[in-house]
Amino acid sequence: MNVRRQRGFTLIELMIALVVSSLLVGLILAIFSRMSLAYRGQQQIAGVQQVLAAARATIESDAKQTGFAVAQGFKIARTGLNVQWPLQIKDSSTGPDQVAFFYADSSAQAVVGSVLAPWSSTATVVTVDPPTGFAANDLVVFSKVDTTINSKFPGQAGIAANIATYDACVGKIATISGSNLVILTTPPWGIAGSPQCGPNGPAAGAAIYKFVARGYRIDPNPGTSARAAQGALQQSPTGGLFNSAAQDEWTDVAYGFTDIQTALQVYDGDAIDTDLDGDPAREWYSGATQNDTSVPITAASPTPLQMSISLVARTDRDVEGVTTDKTPDLTAAPNLDNNPVGNRVSVALPSATNDALKGSRIYRYLTFKVDFRNMGIGY
Repeated sequence: MNVRRQRGFTLIELMIALVVSSLLVGLILAIFSRMSLAYRGQQQIAGVQQVLAAARATIESDAKQTGFAVAQGFKIARTGLNVQWPLQIKDSSTGPDQVAFFYADSSAQAVVGSVLAPWSSTATVVTVDPPTGFAANDLVVFSKVDTTINSKFPGQAGIAANIATYDACVGKIATISGSNLVILTTPPWGIAGSPQCGPNGPAAGAAIYKFVARGYRIDPNPGTSARAAQGALQQSPTGGLFNSAAQDEWTDVAYGFTDIQTALQVYDGDAIDTDLDGDPAREWYSGATQNDTSVPITAASPTPLQMSISLVARTDRDVEGVTTDKTPDLTAAPNLDNNPVGNRVSVALPSATNDALKGSRIYRYLTFKVDFRNMGIGY
């Protein structure tokens, strides 16, 4: 009887199988590692894009309402008769810009009836109809409209539409009693005599609204490298009007931001084509001259038409593999100070000197434009 010889794998065959299996496992692990790295990177990028979209929605909402019932500016107690612009920009070519928007909130409005107490007293009493929608500590703006003015466009009487101009002053409600609003005449929103509203207070028949002041910036004084790396986008409920940390109350609303850049298009009606776009009447300003808030607003002042805002954000942690080699170039040739983007050139990364730009991160940015519909263009 024949017995079949049984044989197994030889040692060499086992070693070859082990080597091949090891190579296959290593290849699979390498592919998995790359896929995992790519997935984490995409998650980081998606987070940055969500933060950018949310910030855009918030800032854009305020920007679109800029100037409502305060198109020619407004007066506050601290500056008396000096008019504050409804749009204020602090430009920087080496860092983020700061921007603020001011407008009347039509969700709460009434008509001024009369001033019951002398405007020079410590607290002035104003009757309004109706008082609903207002509460103690609300900022309010008294706004008187005039629709008979055509001087914004000399020689256009009967051709161009008249513009609505507003005489507006801001105060703060101390208390409410029935239809009577007690307006503070103490700092920071009030001052003895309340010169911002004149010796007799707001005119009878003027509209009164809640007043909205919103400022946006990236924390300019982070204090520590860890704090700088957070990139805090901050908002101020006073629009940064007072240049005081205590009064402007800047608070963090988002993190991961490294830049805000602005550009402003205005109607000046002259024949000088500063931005070289073929339209001398409408100019883009992206440098320090885009909005000089120290100059009083007059009928001849340039009228803001639209604004370009660029936001830059980065991942909240270092990302292996694919990183950004330089920050976005937020400029447009040939003129840094007159273009519709900004005046911040790119910075090579990683930055060894700037704590806010250190690390291997991925950067993303978006640029959007907002038309100013409440600035009384009338043309």
